[in-house]
Amino acid sequence: MRENHVRILCSVIKVDLVYEEGDGSLTAFFDNADESPLMQSDHLRRILREGAQGQTAPFLWHDEQDCYYAAIRCERGFLLMGPMAHQRLNAAQRKQMYARYGIRSDSIRVLPVFTLPEIRNMILLTNTVIENASLENEELLQLNRIINRDEKQAKREMLRFVMKEEEENDDAAYRHSYHEEQLVLQAVREGRTEDAIRISESMDRDTGRLSDVDLRHRRNLAIVAITLCSRAAIEAGVPPTSAYRISGYYIQKCDEAHDPAHILHHRNRAIEELTGRVQEKLNKPQSVGYAEKARDYIRKHYREKIYLENMAETIGLSPSYLSRMFKQETGGCLQDAINEERVFRAANLLLYSELSLSEIAVYVGFPNQSYMGKIFRKLKNVTPKTYRDTFRKQEVDI
Repeated sequence: MRENHVRILCSVIKVDLVYEEGDGSLTAFFDNADESPLMQSDHLRRILREGAQGQTAPFLWHDEQDCYYAAIRCERGFLLMGPMAHQRLNAAQRKQMYARYGIRSDSIRVLPVFTLPEIRNMILLTNTVIENASLENEELLQLNRIINRDEKQAKREMLRFVMKEEEENDDAAYRHSYHEEQLVLQAVREGRTEDAIRISESMDRDTGRLSDVDLRHRRNLAIVAITLCSRAAIEAGVPPTSAYRISGYYIQKCDEAHDPAHILHHRNRAIEELTGRVQEKLNKPQSVGYAEKARDYIRKHYREKIYLENMAETIGLSPSYLSRMFKQETGGCLQDAINEERVFRAANLLLYSELSLSEIAVYVGFPNQSYMGKIFRKLKNVTPKTYRDTFRKQEVDI
């Protein structure tokens, strides 16, 4: 095994690699070995050794915190990998996981999160580096069977779910829900806020169960509704960036809510905002051409330095033609639109964040605080500081 290659690999894939020789001696290819489960837990290493002992393919083990570990049998020992997190762990979860492996520390590091295919590919790459050969087809299938869920088990679970649904629910309810769902989406596409919310609320009683736990059912139902409505708004011409931002925010609020009333409120607010954006589009039919594509580009890249050439290339026009069409459709120039977007973002941060003026200027893409102040005053007729102070005084007075 080429130790320098393994050390480079460890730094690239960002996963701890430990080599355990037959005599039990350990070599870590990373810093902070005192925070490594592989270095600190004899029990974990024994699980990995015993698993790898009886097979030629890498052995994969999954712990209670949804972290994966792997062991690759070498000529004189084992190369161990992990932890490879499959979901983001908060500080308390990380502390619990490390304590399980006998590690006590006040500064528990954040673990990168990997998908299962990424975990599989990292193991394959590591195996290739240390063995200087790729796995045979049968060995690769063996590893894939570990990574990928058992299809027979999935089909059995699906069958049980269908049977339960057939016992507990009437098919007519599903047909009724589907019909009303289409009415909701049509209301969103046409910007009819009250109709969309009214029909959504009437569906709440009759839809099929999305969880045995009522609160989770309500949360899942709201998330599905927000997602579908955001797609309907996009179909009606709302820029995807705006629709996804609205849906993402309210889905997060639903996920955080702990009672049905708040979940319903967030679902309805999302529908209200999405249909409101559709209404804006319907009231401004002139903004459906190149100008709107340019504005959508600006919304996505306002924090960066925006070059006309890059914007035009993305939209599929020459820079001069894009500038001319934007002027023709809006009566203004692209730089004004960029400044308007940045001032809009800055205004929100002034009202709802504790960032300093200089931090806000950098965040929204202005070169410095002075230039932000100049543009902000031109568009808002007040300085950023006055704008923030006035809002906070109104809050105190209320």
